[in-house]
Amino acid sequence: MKPIRVVIVGGGFAAVQFAKTLRSRLRASECEILLFNRENHMVFHPLLADVAGASINGDAAATPLRQMLPGVGCRTERVQRIDLSSSEIEFDDGSGALQRLHYDHVAIACGAESNLGIIPGMTEHAFAFKVMSDAIDLRQHIVRQMEQAEASGDADRRRWHLSFIVVGAGFSGVEVAGEINELVRSSTRFYRNFKKEDVVVTLVHSQDHILPEVAPTLGEFARRKMEKAGISMLLNTRAVAATHEGIELNNGKMVTGATVVCTIGTSISPLVQQLDVPKERGRIRTAPEMRIEDQTNAWAIGDCALIINAFDNKPSAPTGQFAERQGRQAALNLVRVLNGEPTKPFRFKALGQLCSIGGYSAVAEMFGMRVSGFLAWVLWRGVYLFKLPTWSRRIKVALDWAWDVLFPRDLSFLNTDSAQQVNHAYYRPGDFIQRQGEPARFFSVIEEGEVEILKAAEPNTEPKIVAVLGKGDFFGEAALLGNRPHETSIRARTAVRLRQAGSALFSQIAGTFAPFRELLSEAVIRRSGDLWNRLPLTKSILEREPLASLLDPLPAELLRKDTSLADAIRALKESSSGELLILDETQRLWGTLDRNDLDQIVARIAVLPTDQHGDTTRSKLSEFLAVNPVYVALDDSTLVAVATMLDRGISWLPVVQSKDNPRPVGFLRRENILDRMIERIEQPQAQHARSAS
Repeated sequence: MKPIRVVIVGGGFAAVQFAKTLRSRLRASECEILLFNRENHMVFHPLLADVAGASINGDAAATPLRQMLPGVGCRTERVQRIDLSSSEIEFDDGSGALQRLHYDHVAIACGAESNLGIIPGMTEHAFAFKVMSDAIDLRQHIVRQMEQAEASGDADRRRWHLSFIVVGAGFSGVEVAGEINELVRSSTRFYRNFKKEDVVVTLVHSQDHILPEVAPTLGEFARRKMEKAGISMLLNTRAVAATHEGIELNNGKMVTGATVVCTIGTSISPLVQQLDVPKERGRIRTAPEMRIEDQTNAWAIGDCALIINAFDNKPSAPTGQFAERQGRQAALNLVRVLNGEPTKPFRFKALGQLCSIGGYSAVAEMFGMRVSGFLAWVLWRGVYLFKLPTWSRRIKVALDWAWDVLFPRDLSFLNTDSAQQVNHAYYRPGDFIQRQGEPARFFSVIEEGEVEILKAAEPNTEPKIVAVLGKGDFFGEAALLGNRPHETSIRARTAVRLRQAGSALFSQIAGTFAPFRELLSEAVIRRSGDLWNRLPLTKSILEREPLASLLDPLPAELLRKDTSLADAIRALKESSSGELLILDETQRLWGTLDRNDLDQIVARIAVLPTDQHGDTTRSKLSEFLAVNPVYVALDDSTLVAVATMLDRGISWLPVVQSKDNPRPVGFLRRENILDRMIERIEQPQAQHARSAS
């Protein structure tokens, strides 16, 4: 008889316990078990903070799945789709081709993913704290900051390198803040240029007490102990943005620091989002035995599932102890289904909570008892040591912890050259991205938003805006190509997201890729300012001419982002100027449309499957056009508007009320500018002719 096939998607506590229990109850001849997980190991999440704090090695907290699960087929291909109707999964086989695999039962245990995007700038400038690579990267970064602080001759910059910000004071946030504080302060004796007093660790939390998962008395104890250890607490405070300098708070203040760790923000796996099954708050709803509602051979366990605990009739907490029991009980229920026996609902009473706060101290709530201090720390280490999945990992962690007590923490790190890397960056409106006179470090491409180019005519004078750049534009190339400081400043006009290439990587690409080098050379010539030096009269006229006097009125028909493509093409055909503006739901400028944009739309349609071409005319404009058009405001100078048009090679430009109120008031066309210039040039000549006669 052919064995049934059970596919498990995920590699966390729930998935591993499901596979282990199922293998112990069913022989290989009865059941083939395949586990798909992108990583070939299971991460023991409670020890991630210890990895970041260098009290244990990363491999001690990660156990290879193949060694943990003998008799289980472990695969690292990425599952792209689960087809519940045909009982098949679709996965990438590594070569880019998609393969399909039939199953008899599937257990979905893919958990949740980090989603730092809930706070602007966190994705670009903060460390997530979810997987092993996050902890290892954070540890490397912390040691690098100490090395840079040691080399810094500027006291303010040194303090910035030694400032660490942790957002979120749940278990993960508290533990990682405690470990960072312990690592850096205990290591200061090996450095000459800074002391313990120079180290700043700040914990930012939106509630009025930390560790909301434990009793208030334990949370208060943890707060007092951590503050005594030197950790600053900002309670009832939220981070609203992150930049390269630190984080902005909801009260408008900035907390500066070279390191930001964000332990809040999760999202459901895209695989779960695709499933057409009942969900609640993004999690899969299950029947009491943990089968997905309305499904007979699909199970959901762990953080991705909403499982009602029969013990208290409340949703199960998304913690490791619940995930382990869900995995075990779901596997037992599957065995019962195969044997024709009735299933049992999930029922579990939580055993308690443990949290290390650094400095050989912890808080614990176990079996109704509350313990804090050193005793809780010993309990914390003992419990988690024996919860590790294999004896090899237990011995490794025990040896690392013993080493940590006897010897200093490891300060070695791999030094990576930022000049060879590509990074993402976020800037708030008004933030300076580069300043005139600073050395060039990055070549930047605008992914979202607008920036202003500013230039000071003389040293120590107020710089003036000379142009505006938008999505798809770039800057920094002139200084990098000329190996000289920046000749202009760049300031974020709106919220801006950038893709930045380090100077060394930029030089390699520019030196070997001729078309890219030619594009950069043209940009340098356009922005050099030689045009205005050769045409001083033109510059003088444009500087005096009010922008409002050159505007064309708004078109009779204004499009919306949900306007269909067919209606937009009709409006463009009927437009006398051939330029249309697109508004969002708040009547603010969302995009533009002219006849040149039709080529872009046609190109996008061409890459769609042939059977979808017939639906494109009913599609919304938002599906075909890029957002964030470049525009100027009424309070900008005409010179800035013209420089922006020349830099982008465009013949018209939308004009809005102000930077803070981007409601369109008209648009500027090249013909209007040329006509006004001719008029201003001819006026003195006409006056001279009249006076001569």
